[in-house]
Amino acid sequence: RSFLGRYGVVGSAQTSIMEYLSDGQKSRVQLAQMAKENPHMLFLDEPTNHLDMESIDSLAKAINAFQGGMVLVSHDMRLISQVAKEIWMCDKKTITPWPKSIQDYKMHLRRMRSCFW
Repeated sequence: RSFLGRYGVVGSAQTSIMEYLSDGQKSRVQLAQMAKENPHMLFLDEPTNHLDMESIDSLAKAINAFQGGMVLVSHDMRLISQVAKEIWMCDKKTITPWPKSIQDYKMHLRRMRSCFW
């Protein structure tokens, strides 16, 4: 129970059937299960879906404490800015490293968005 509690699964949610948990609670249980299995590599695809800000911060803390490798696919700048060591762009069937900071990348996205509007 204390292990689940570190992932925000507390109280009666710890003994509930998965079917009765909210989507956010299910995500937290799944993240806790992955961490418990002691992987060497994590592949996380939009892991913040259904998570509140406190849970996103907890996830970032857990990711930063993780000793293995990780590939994160996310649109959540809150999480990315807390954990990303490298940013890679996928565009026009190519993958290239972003040479600048996360803040520069955010500005790049804003400029790109304004071109379409």
